[in-house]
Amino acid sequence: MQEYMLPATHDPARETDPKTGRWDPRRMVGSFPPSRILSIVGTNSRDYSVAAGLSSAVMGVQNDGLVAIRNAYVYGGARAYIHRSHSGRYGLVNSGETYQNLSRFLFGGLRVEVALHGVELDRKDRIWQGEARLDIRGVPALIHEQTADHYCPIDLNATKKGIAGPLSPVPLMTIFLQPKNVRKCRYALDLKVISLKETGGIHGFGAHLEPIADWQDTLIVDVEVNDKGAARSVTWEWNSTLAGRIAEQAELPHQLDWAPGKSSEGQWQLPVPIAPMGQAVLGSDAHLQLSIGLWA
Repeated sequence: MQEYMLPATHDPARETDPKTGRWDPRRMVGSFPPSRILSIVGTNSRDYSVAAGLSSAVMGVQNDGLVAIRNAYVYGGARAYIHRSHSGRYGLVNSGETYQNLSRFLFGGLRVEVALHGVELDRKDRIWQGEARLDIRGVPALIHEQTADHYCPIDLNATKKGIAGPLSPVPLMTIFLQPKNVRKCRYALDLKVISLKETGGIHGFGAHLEPIADWQDTLIVDVEVNDKGAARSVTWEWNSTLAGRIAEQAELPHQLDWAPGKSSEGQWQLPVPIAPMGQAVLGSDAHLQLSIGLWA
């Protein structure tokens, strides 16, 4: 397989896992940029029924029934975690979640990278995990779902250090926006932070309340576009500070200021502060960093 996938002129140093020193098929070969790749990562092993479920049973739980989560992505590329099996009736290939992600990846106009910055976690004898779900108004499926229930929580310890791994995407999430035919699109990013006490490599559940999070909130974002489909304004608010039902909120109070955040590469670096309840857990400087760039 290695000889089949690698051209004769490849650079071994670029495709080698620095930990094992062996070839890593998750690393791109050649000049094609990894940023132009989207990996759909399936997290539902139970519904993969090929070979009477033997493959799923052998693989365990951190997979889609055939491909392990740790092997289902390309380094440097975007990822979308969806609760689908590898194939079959509940497979990711023909799923609505995959369609929604691919249509935006192929035909979207904006690429948004979401990162968690300024976080100060109490790491003394504690393991920190996060969960993320992304929903779009009018779409009857979550287009991104990385949770502990699906055996793929975000490893916040590794994310804090900037270490990209199977459970610690850096950035936290990459979203492709395709707001055509709708003047205003509403997105909901649900975030959850959980901590577990660890002593001598053993988790302690004595003070743990399952499934209560240390912090959980939903960022509501409205993207308004002009006649050409380009984003004209972006407004946001945390659900915990909204009064009443989300559907009743015609206008969100905070607007992203695009002008000062534009970089020399044509991207916008825009901070969104975490709500006060979240800062009490994550630190007073905790915020989401949105890196927004044109995508074509």
